[in-house]
Amino acid sequence: MKFSAGLVSLALASSAAAAPKKCRSTDLPTTLIAGVEVVNTQIVQDAHNLVKEFNELQPYLYNHVVRTWLLGAAALNNNATLKAEVDLELHAVGSLLHDLGWDQRDNTPYNTHKYRFEVESGSAAVNFVKAHPDGKNWDANRLERLYDGISLQTLIGVPDFKNIDTQWIVKSIGFEFPQPRSPLIPEQFYDSVQGNFTNSTLFRGTNDTFTRFCVKDPSTTYNTFLAVFGDEYVPGYTENGARLFDLIQGGIQLELGQYPDVAFTPLPPVSS
Repeated sequence: MKFSAGLVSLALASSAAAAPKKCRSTDLPTTLIAGVEVVNTQIVQDAHNLVKEFNELQPYLYNHVVRTWLLGAAALNNNATLKAEVDLELHAVGSLLHDLGWDQRDNTPYNTHKYRFEVESGSAAVNFVKAHPDGKNWDANRLERLYDGISLQTLIGVPDFKNIDTQWIVKSIGFEFPQPRSPLIPEQFYDSVQGNFTNSTLFRGTNDTFTRFCVKDPSTTYNTFLAVFGDEYVPGYTENGARLFDLIQGGIQLELGQYPDVAFTPLPPVSS
């Protein structure tokens, strides 16, 4: 994900003006995990304990969300100016809870099976905060930033023009997936985080989870990047009839029937 200097400056200015100053404090209690200093408030501890529930069935998921949190925190710790502008508690909670909708237990309380997983995850994270004793410290602005950072995580380009807190949840998820290491994070932190929370089954676990969505909740995968997992792995899976393409094609036929005498002139063809 590209993160331009101009956009950062714009986001810094808007987020500082929009969010309560108390949310920006760097005087929160902290602790060290895998050598990375992180916020250690009660709501962060409880969010961390919540995702430990995934360890038995989906250990790759637990490691994934913790690495997201720690690598994002390591990048922020490496830039004092940026760190002072990001809501560190919100970043921690959002990073840890960003994939609650991946929970594959049959009785999961984090997925209603009605929406794409990013939306389910964002909604579940907001509900967690609202139900928490410290949720009284989260106003509507903070909750919106939390939801946006989670729900927009896979919509490339959309978060780039959101507030700094939303951007940094998404950016931290990008740090997590194996790729060329970011210069924003000192090498020793990559090594310590991945050494303590292995990413050795991340892609296989992700592949399995995304395929399961196409089996269990196919309607939530239509018109999303998950559909290809259904096409490749799930017998009988099809988006046909549910795609935006199908809506447009049906609309053309309806339109021709309603307005048979109205001509349409396409734009000139474009070269590839």
